[in-house]
Amino acid sequence: MPDSRDDFIIAIRYALLKKGAKQKFSLFFLISLSIAVVTLDKLSVPFVQTTRAVLNDFVYKVSVVASSPGKFASYVNQEKKKHFNVVKKNKILKEEIEILNSKRYNALFLKTENEYLKKNLSLSDDITYENQFSVIARVILDQTSPYLKSLIINKGKKDDIIKGMSVFSNKYLIGTIVESNYLSARVLLITDLNSKIPVMIQDSDVNGILAGSGSKTDLNLEYLPDQFILEPNKIIYTSGKDGYLKTGLPVAETYLSKDNLLKIRSLADPQQASIIHVTKGQF
Repeated sequence: MPDSRDDFIIAIRYALLKKGAKQKFSLFFLISLSIAVVTLDKLSVPFVQTTRAVLNDFVYKVSVVASSPGKFASYVNQEKKKHFNVVKKNKILKEEIEILNSKRYNALFLKTENEYLKKNLSLSDDITYENQFSVIARVILDQTSPYLKSLIINKGKKDDIIKGMSVFSNKYLIGTIVESNYLSARVLLITDLNSKIPVMIQDSDVNGILAGSGSKTDLNLEYLPDQFILEPNKIIYTSGKDGYLKTGLPVAETYLSKDNLLKIRSLADPQQASIIHVTKGQF
């Protein structure tokens, strides 16, 4: 009983003094009210106990409601920090995945090249790569139709861009320069119906021609040996036999579609390219 009375008195005092107690009357009123409540409580008047319980519940509820905005603001701040941390970690993980994929492609090509060289026991020095350089350009026009895919860039002969140079986006081959003007040039994308790239297949010495079909997810592989069986999850590299592209550039990969059909897709997304690199040979 004394504890309950003390809690009630403390709650009433806190509620009245919360606004500052700028007048002496407030203190007098509080003292008088406290004496009256203690006296009535000593007499064990029933309605006083009920009233005290109701007032206690009211004060406690008000206290809970008053503290809710602060708790909510703290919760929002913590959740915001968690969100930004997740976004930051996600960005870092994406960059690490890109790096790991690049290293994996290089390792797979070295393995393929090693097996190829073991069978042929010789190296070809017919292709030379002089004046290796890279020019950064911006895509200013995207010319697309169901089967014809090309880009117009804002660099041309003025910037030493000539026909036959290779074009890369995000470290992957997306096409070749087929027309060079003084201030602009046209890029034939690897997805274009007229695109033909000499390639070799991972874990084999098989060479073929990677041909465009108008779709980045359904490229064609031509001139394969009759008995050769193409498998999924194989990287397709440039063979360098065209005299322009350096050997070992990852271009596409085989995969199984939802219909369980073996298809070939580009590693790059030519239609999403906005900033590209033009280079003679490997970027």
